[in-house]
Amino acid sequence: MRRLTVPIILVILLAAFPAFAGKIGFVDAERAVAEVEEGKVKLAEIQTWQAPYHARLDRLRDEVLQFRDQITAQEGKVSEEAIAEMERNQIDAMRRFEDARRDYERELENKKSEVLAAITTRIGGIASEYGKANDFDAVFVLGAQPVIYVSDSANLTDKVIEIYNQRFPVTGR
Repeated sequence: MRRLTVPIILVILLAAFPAFAGKIGFVDAERAVAEVEEGKVKLAEIQTWQAPYHARLDRLRDEVLQFRDQITAQEGKVSEEAIAEMERNQIDAMRRFEDARRDYERELENKKSEVLAAITTRIGGIASEYGKANDFDAVFVLGAQPVIYVSDSANLTDKVIEIYNQRFPVTGR
């Protein structure tokens, strides 16, 4: 009889565990930033900022491709030294392209951080306030930790977006 008592107690405790877990909510901060009105405006500004960088990267990539096409067209027609020179030029063009791409990616991350930091901070504050006001024991950033399932009632993102847009309306849009 004693052997059955321990497993039965464990089953009862495990069944009752969800009741002790408390009320937990999640916010998809990335989606919230992209969907609040202010975020839409700021992301559009970033896209405008990106345009000249994309044009430059396109030019540099085209230069690499032109060297490749030139080498292919000239193989067997010109000396090995001429081909070697074209290959060196292609390698230089590839390096310029890769350097420019890395610079662009660094600047883009810095720009996003700079432009979206205030929005992200406000979203966190609103999520925290909402969690406290609605008796949540914890509110987590969705995507920051592995989560297999989140019920619609635990996903607070839409409510946070709604509150954000009410508190921080975008003028002139």
